[in-house]
Amino acid sequence: MRAATKVLDATAVDGLRRLGGQEFLVEMIDLFLEHGPQRLEAIQSGMSEHDATLVHRSAHSLKSTAGNLGGRVVQGLAQEIEALAADGELEQAAPLVERMVTAFDELRAHLERERSRTS
Repeated sequence: MRAATKVLDATAVDGLRRLGGQEFLVEMIDLFLEHGPQRLEAIQSGMSEHDATLVHRSAHSLKSTAGNLGGRVVQGLAQEIEALAADGELEQAAPLVERMVTAFDELRAHLERERSRTS
C-alpha cells in the first residue's frame, strides 16, 4: 500500500468520491483513462519532433488532469517537463518523459483498481 500512496494520493480520490459519489469518481477516471494516453503520446511526439510548444501544452494538460485525480508523481513530472519545454530545454526533459511513461502506467493501474471499487 505504501507504493500506491506514492503513485496515487488517496485523499484526492476520496475527495472526489465525497464530492460526487462513486459514479462521479468513475466518470473522472474514465475521462483520464481516455484522454491521458493521448496527452502522453502528444508529449512523446513533441519530443521526437522537437516541438517545445506541443510538449509544453500537453504536459500542462496532463499535469492538471493527473493532479485532479491525485496522480502526484505524474503531476510532478509533467510540471517539470512543462517548465523545461517553456524554456526550450527538451534535451533535459527527455529522461523525465521516460520516467513519466512508467509513472503513467502505474497510475493507470491504480486508477483502474480504484474504478472497480464500490463505496
